[in-house]
Amino acid sequence: MSLLTIIQNVTDETGLGETPVTIIGNSDKYVKKCLALLNKVGKELVSMHDWQAISKEETFVTDGTGDYLRSAIFTDGDFERYVNNTDWDRSNQRKMQLVTPPEWQIIKSSVSTTVGIARYYRERGNTVYIEPDASGDTVVFEYISNQWITDTTGVTSKSAFTVDTDLIKFPEYMVELGVKYKLKAGEGLPAVVEQQEYMDEVNKNVGYETPKRNLGRNYDYKFTNLPDTGIGQ
Repeated sequence: MSLLTIIQNVTDETGLGETPVTIIGNSDKYVKKCLALLNKVGKELVSMHDWQAISKEETFVTDGTGDYLRSAIFTDGDFERYVNNTDWDRSNQRKMQLVTPPEWQIIKSSVSTTVGIARYYRERGNTVYIEPDASGDTVVFEYISNQWITDTTGVTSKSAFTVDTDLIKFPEYMVELGVKYKLKAGEGLPAVVEQQEYMDEVNKNVGYETPKRNLGRNYDYKFTNLPDTGIGQ
């Protein structure tokens, strides 16, 4: 569902304003308000949950310096926040160890040694610091992107609408309900029902959008990493 269709649906359902034929550059009061509210809903949703639609993976190769600008790691310029516990040193098949500022100072300032299998890191001033560090290792993080909009091809992602045919990565009906609720509430109209519909849809999509592991009574899956052949030889 395009930007144009979403706002057309909202204006038709609320009865606020005429059905628009264009959005970007339209000076109509309600079109401008709907566009602003749509952007607000999108940004709220980005911060609300680790949606799979805006989850990304970033790998980079260390150079041994021990400090890396965040912008040099996440080179698409769309970093919103980290996905916790996705930090790995793939070259050595080891989990990275995120430490607190006090722990970092113990590592850097005390008589403790960093020689060993653990690789520690922290972020300060939008710079990622790693200790111990080495050159040529592949490190990976998953993160949430702030680009919740895409063009019609689905290839170019954006954090702001530029044309009427732009699409959104979130479920369209959920976003539409959010704009509808905020538009009515902003106009001083009853919007309790619309608010509840929107929150119900958000909660539903948060629960349904990704597969869930079965951790019930019959759950007995054991993760193994054995070769297909040659075991015991």
